[in-house]
Amino acid sequence: MDRAYLEIFFLCGMVFQLILLVAYIRRFILNNYWSYFNEQERQYSLFVLLGYQILPLIYLFSTWFSWFDYNLPKWLSFPVFALYCFGFWLFFRAHSELGPSWSVNTEVHEGQKLITDGVFKWVRHPMYAAIAAVAVAQIFMLQNWLVGPAFLITATPFYRYLVAREEKQLITHFGEQYLQYMRETNALFPKLDQINYTPILTKLNELKVFLQKKFKR
Repeated sequence: MDRAYLEIFFLCGMVFQLILLVAYIRRFILNNYWSYFNEQERQYSLFVLLGYQILPLIYLFSTWFSWFDYNLPKWLSFPVFALYCFGFWLFFRAHSELGPSWSVNTEVHEGQKLITDGVFKWVRHPMYAAIAAVAVAQIFMLQNWLVGPAFLITATPFYRYLVAREEKQLITHFGEQYLQYMRETNALFPKLDQINYTPILTKLNELKVFLQKKFKR
């Protein structure tokens, strides 16, 4: 897949995300959710916006950063595009499964339930994991030394801070229940012992048998 197609898909993803978040953005403005964040968090948010929205848009619609372009093998396009789509799916899936337990900031509200099934069975923070997937995909979709890694670089310190703060609040609220959940799962990536390798190994063995028969003819 040519890099131009990856850039188009990346732009489509940004537009798609914006359309899905229109209702949330409207509530964010009407309810003054911005005031829920302290000054440092607001500055971090703008910094992340620079890496994920502003720099990519400038790059896609100008030649200002063309000096920093690089080219990757075309075969990488398909797994990278799959990772990009997976990131979007995981984000909205996690948002849906949280339901009323989701809040605009990291504060734990009264009556909030601890969700440990669905995608939360695999990781404690699937929405942040989804953001990490999109940030990694951006490196390969926008093949530019300045813009490609910009989202990952700007987002990493902010989301590490959010995860740490959120974990502390959840431990305070749920106590031993959350500590046990932490022992069973990782924050962003599934534990190796959570993955059932049997179907994968079975398929690989079937492929091996097929190839052996194919080349014996």
